[in-house]
Amino acid sequence: MARLGTAYRRLRRVATFTALGYFVVFLFLSGYAPSMMTSHITGGLTAGLVLGLLQLPVALAAIALYERIARNRVDPLAAAIRERAEQAAAPPPERQGRSGRPVWQQPTGGARA
Repeated sequence: MARLGTAYRRLRRVATFTALGYFVVFLFLSGYAPSMMTSHITGGLTAGLVLGLLQLPVALAAIALYERIARNRVDPLAAAIRERAEQAAAPPPERQGRSGRPVWQQPTGGARA
């Protein structure tokens, strides 16, 4: 159970730092390097505009990374825990008598089957 919590925390950190990290860098550059952000790349396209437009692909990449890590690391751990819980909650198999019938179906008190 602890391994599942650790894997999930790591997953959240990677996805959060990927998306928020890029956004914070964009804000930092906008505030402290306006000359770089207003520099023209080509025609009317500025570096700030390009970095702003790249936020959507970076967010989508963070989502894809989140899903990939969840599928490969977190989901197998959760499935193993679910399987163990289902096995623990399953009723024990019925005992079989000599006749092959479950014990509760065995004749009692001298009655013949």
